[in-house]
Amino acid sequence: MLLHDSRNEDGIKSFFQEVHELYIKILQNPLYLPGSRITSSHFDTKVRALARKYL
Repeated sequence: MLLHDSRNEDGIKSFFQEVHELYIKILQNPLYLPGSRITSSHFDTKVRALARKYL
């Protein structure tokens, strides 16, 4: 869920597309246990950077 004040629909779409790509990369990691919580600080940092970029 994303709560926002602006009507930047293209930015929101781009944000979710790039977060989806990051998520797929996590799922492809052979050490990731499907269904487990993502605890990667790298993933968190990237998502926050994407939020600043697009939102």
